[in-house]
Amino acid sequence: MNRILLVDDKESIRTIIAAMLTNAGYQVTALGNGKEALAMAMDMQPDLIVSDIRMPGMDGVSLFKELASRGMNAPFIFITAYADVPGAVEAIKRGAVHYLAKPVNSAELLKTVKQALVQKKTEQKAGSSAGKLIIGSGTVMKKLLSRVDAISSSEATVLMRGENGTGKELIARAIHKSGKRRNGPFVPVHCAALNINLLESELFGHEAGAFTNAIKRKDGYLEAARGGTLFLDEISEISQEIQIKLLRVLQERVYSRVGGTELISADFRLLAASNKDIDTMVKEGQFRSDLFYRLDVVPLHIPPLRDRLEDIPELVEHFVSIFTKREAMDFPLVDASFLECLRQYNWPGNIRELENLIERLLVLYRPVSLNAQLLKDEAPERFGQSGQPAKSLYNDYKLLRKEEEKRLTLEALEKAMGVKSEAARILGISRRTLYYRLKEYKLS
Repeated sequence: MNRILLVDDKESIRTIIAAMLTNAGYQVTALGNGKEALAMAMDMQPDLIVSDIRMPGMDGVSLFKELASRGMNAPFIFITAYADVPGAVEAIKRGAVHYLAKPVNSAELLKTVKQALVQKKTEQKAGSSAGKLIIGSGTVMKKLLSRVDAISSSEATVLMRGENGTGKELIARAIHKSGKRRNGPFVPVHCAALNINLLESELFGHEAGAFTNAIKRKDGYLEAARGGTLFLDEISEISQEIQIKLLRVLQERVYSRVGGTELISADFRLLAASNKDIDTMVKEGQFRSDLFYRLDVVPLHIPPLRDRLEDIPELVEHFVSIFTKREAMDFPLVDASFLECLRQYNWPGNIRELENLIERLLVLYRPVSLNAQLLKDEAPERFGQSGQPAKSLYNDYKLLRKEEEKRLTLEALEKAMGVKSEAARILGISRRTLYYRLKEYKLS
């Protein structure tokens, strides 16, 4: 029996709605205020929450945000006589299912409840989807998450391309958590952070006496990833010698420890990532083409934050929730001017830069409100002396980026001898995106 938590400060309304839900076969717990509901929800873990918006003390939207910050993903349905409340609309965008106007119609309520519970059940059957780990519901991220969900259940090798700070490791973890190997280990290896002379030993392990100070046998990252997923970040940094050995692993699915002859089964799925133009590196002989094609089975482009500015409100709320909880602070109001300034900035440091900015503002100012003036005070070089963003630099940057995008598109078409599907594969984009670029840049 599905458990529903009902929250409304008016006893008469609670009684009527509770009766509707109980008669439909649901187990209902009814409470009169948000604070009691917060404690009860964390204890009973309801399958669904039906809540009024306007209540004394903790209102419905605050209850929703607080539960979301604590990791609760039970669907929310708002009931209110004030259906145009901006906070309710914003909360619905964040994951609440719907709102119903008072007086509540029985048929409409039961229909909405049923739809919400069916949707939740479907998500549970699908397992831990990428969308539960990655913040963003805009058009760009929906396309990415759809692609991630499609490849998660396979064993195919994936090569991710994206700038620093775009969340490549988070995407890799989402693929692992949604895949067949979710119960195995996820082993991230940041290739650029390892000493180039020790990387082979770190990856493949070594036998005792293989080199100076190799006192005993050591298993490498490949062994640690047995039954799970190996994520090689910044793979473009590995040497040609390691590239050859990694190629053999992918071809033959076996490897040997340094100084050893025993063949060990390579029982892991490989995900790789690069923040460099690895296609150009292949063309210039800096990265082996045979390894590249072994890695590039499923290309995945991770978009920079400047290409998904519509996700900024969700990202801000996510980071604010994390840091206010950590610092035991009240959740500040987020002013529209604050979000508008953030949308106008080009974010060279991507999501990591945004996360650091939010943390700094909260720690230094402990603000009641996040607004444009706060950005002016803390980072005038980025957001302008008047609290408004410095648009000229951003516009110049966009122009340069478009010119570079046009150049790369032409090069890909030339390399693919005009075959559009092949050009799209080289660029790591969909054919639909390629056709959009051809139309935008008037390329034939």
